[in-house]
Amino acid sequence: MYLDNELCFCEEQAITGNTISENVIYVGEDCGSGNNVKIKVFVDGEDFAELTDLRIALQGSENDTFGLYDTVFESGPIPVASLIKGYSFPLPSLPVKHKAYVRLSFTVGGSDATAGKISGYVILDDQTNV
Repeated sequence: MYLDNELCFCEEQAITGNTISENVIYVGEDCGSGNNVKIKVFVDGEDFAELTDLRIALQGSENDTFGLYDTVFESGPIPVASLIKGYSFPLPSLPVKHKAYVRLSFTVGGSDATAGKISGYVILDDQTNV
């Protein structure tokens, strides 16, 4: 899997409470038409602790300030027992119709986390032979 710094939402971002990704990505309004553009988000750096579960949403906006935004899709609640290093969130591909700017939103269930890091990217192909 090739990673591009311009297509990085976050790398080993500590998620202790509700927050958004460190980076906003400009993908244009037609990224995904004719291609299967994926969102790859995984637990990276350290396992999660203390929270009950974690949800991840992809949000889209017409501008990079995200004054107004739509939720493009959201994962279901992922229990803390699954949130170990290497866990990859089951997220769909980027839909054909979406806003030009996208970011990730993280929602912690239960208590705030005392540990846990996430990395997330826009990718074309996922490495599956590891």
